[in-house]
Amino acid sequence: MSKNTRVAISIILFIPLAFLIINWLRNLLEPSSFTLDAKIYLGYLITLLSVAIAYLLSVGKVKKRKYQIWGVAIMLVISAPLAYSIGLNYAIYEGSGFAALLMLYVFPFLFLTGLILLLIGIFKKDKGRTTQDM
Repeated sequence: MSKNTRVAISIILFIPLAFLIINWLRNLLEPSSFTLDAKIYLGYLITLLSVAIAYLLSVGKVKKRKYQIWGVAIMLVISAPLAYSIGLNYAIYEGSGFAALLMLYVFPFLFLTGLILLLIGIFKKDKGRTTQDM
């Protein structure tokens, strides 16, 4: 897949992602605006589109840049909606509203995973470049 094709697909996917994120944030401010199923599916759609865009942006990059892209994507776009959806799904499965507190454990785990990936990408030595090349 050429670079221009990847950029075009990323832009095409970014537009609905922005729309979904705005709706998800609106839902957090005004909870009665969506049904429970819509809230769950919205979080999963945001996660799915974010993963697709992060993959398209990381194709053909060096490992250091891939770690940085995936770290930022997991921290900023993937962790909150995914934790929210997992927490609500588990609450429905258990039949208890308190079970939704699982999202308080899932979110920090995902966020720290993204932070670790970002830090690995920042501090990783670039093997392709030596001091003689500079």
